[in-house]
Amino acid sequence: MDNDDRLRPGHPLYEEAMALEMTVRTLRRAQGKKNPEDVLYASPEWDVVSEEFVRDLYRAMGGNPGDLH
Repeated sequence: MDNDDRLRPGHPLYEEAMALEMTVRTLRRAQGKKNPEDVLYASPEWDVVSEEFVRDLYRAMGGNPGDLH
């Protein structure tokens, strides 16, 4: 396949997504919030923290977290 558009390291959109993710992680830590890697994977707390993280990430992309169900 000659036209490989998958996002991976080196692709500009991949780099942008990783920068956004790191920004959200840094802001959450500065606010005293936990990130998913700070809690036990698949625990009830991980579910809550992961959902909050996704909402913060969605907000950083310009979305309204209230629209997520």
